[in-house]
Amino acid sequence: MRAKLPFFQTTILANFIQTGVFVFNLPRLLAENIGTNGWAALLICSAVASCNLFLISLVYRFGKGKSIFDITKSALPNFIIIPFFCILAAFWGILGSLIGKDFILISTSLSFRSLPPIYLYLLLELLVFLLLSKGIFSISNSAVIAFFLLTCNFLLLFYARKDFDLSRMTPFWFKEVDHTLMGWFQIYSAFLGYELCLLLFPYVDEKSHLMRGFQIANLITTASYILVSFISFGFFSLHQLQHMKFPVLNLLSYMELPFVKRVDDLIFNLSLLRVIVSNVMFAWASAETIRWLFPAAKFRSTPYVVLVILAVVSFFAIPTTLEETEPWIFRFGIAEAAVAVFLPIVLLTILLINKRKGQNYA
Repeated sequence: MRAKLPFFQTTILANFIQTGVFVFNLPRLLAENIGTNGWAALLICSAVASCNLFLISLVYRFGKGKSIFDITKSALPNFIIIPFFCILAAFWGILGSLIGKDFILISTSLSFRSLPPIYLYLLLELLVFLLLSKGIFSISNSAVIAFFLLTCNFLLLFYARKDFDLSRMTPFWFKEVDHTLMGWFQIYSAFLGYELCLLLFPYVDEKSHLMRGFQIANLITTASYILVSFISFGFFSLHQLQHMKFPVLNLLSYMELPFVKRVDDLIFNLSLLRVIVSNVMFAWASAETIRWLFPAAKFRSTPYVVLVILAVVSFFAIPTTLEETEPWIFRFGIAEAAVAVFLPIVLLTILLINKRKGQNYA
């Protein structure tokens, strides 16, 4: 009998999938796209993510834990599902590499300006592939260890309370900007990643409480985002937030601890642990899809060869400057939101059709 992921690990793993380096520029994006008291918009985005997770929970409940591959294969022909999952595998593989690439480009722009990003990128991808080769259970164990190392980071924000001023919030809500749908999508992309729970169905059971864990993780992510954004909006003015590249790093640079001189560098470098787990989970989702597409492959390394190709494509085919990479991440974020919404709808439709045909997933 295959071992199953425990509830605690799935919760922490879900939190790591959702969060990454996005938090460092989240206050700026809120100031640019939402306006005054933009931190409150996170509650709206969190509610949408929670509703989407409820939709996924219906797939898990009605499908009785069957994998998404078995569900789609039961109703759709191969000439539809094979190209679809090929595209999905490539999408997840490139997206995971883009997350790592974004972190590397930020690192080189802040601390290693004379070092070509390709060297750090290769080291990061090596760590990703080493962890990926250990399987989902080792990945979840690593996420738990990293979680305890990173939990205390948010406590450092309380050092900013001396310069925190509620008057900077203003009594106005969502003013002084032009609201656009794309702007809201940009904020909502900070919550994405939860759709990977669709791939975890075969690795959990009733004791794992998969969907409950992802809902709790969404609440943890929301609370951390609101804490960081609320303090940022009270520490800086709206105009300042709109002109800072990474407001959270600027906020941390004001803090001085007796044992650490550059708190911002320390926190940013520790976030590498989150980036690795996020990158690995998207690579794992891509590898799982590739294994299903090529079950009779002679070489077990086939998924890794494909992922290496996708990692190379994500670095060289997409511009290697931070300013040009961020629009690509935004485009992939929109595509990811579409996958998160429409894939569960398609699966639920298939399950409904199968139910009417009398198929049982027991």
